[in-house]
Amino acid sequence: MKPGVKYHEPEPGALLISVLSGEKELAQALAGSLEAEFGPIDLSSFWISFSHSQYYSREMGENLGRYIFFFAKPLARTGLVSAKLICDRLEAEYAIAGGRRVNLDPGYLALEHLILASTKAVPHRPYLGRGIYADLTLVYECGQYIPLRWSYPDYSSDYVRALCGEVRNKILRLRKQGVWRV
Repeated sequence: MKPGVKYHEPEPGALLISVLSGEKELAQALAGSLEAEFGPIDLSSFWISFSHSQYYSREMGENLGRYIFFFAKPLARTGLVSAKLICDRLEAEYAIAGGRRVNLDPGYLALEHLILASTKAVPHRPYLGRGIYADLTLVYECGQYIPLRWSYPDYSSDYVRALCGEVRNKILRLRKQGVWRV
């Protein structure tokens, strides 16, 4: 530590978890298990069709879609690894014969960006620990969240970016009230 330098943890982010499945009802029902782990859901997306990729089709079937749940309780950014490990455990609990029925991807939304957790190592994902990588998905510039060239198409959509904007406004309100902290 440098003499005289004060190190500060960044303010928390808003935890979000994407629930991808071919079973819409299962994805909805999983909300209860997620709330038991992470507290109440504050905002949910509509069912978003996942038609831009066949990556999960072999394992999870066709007609996939996702919900994105934003949670009310702030998440310390260092908690992202633990959130991913909890989500991986839940995926395994809901699996049948070794095949996943849901894919759970946690992340956090901060004023400056959206970070997702991933177990896949690629050049733009810094390692966080315990087999988990950070995927910088959106950055906040010029009054909006904007995608990067590697951002997933569903997160790049106007709809999801508008949801992120709503959550950002909530963070700003709570921050102004002095209650946006872990």
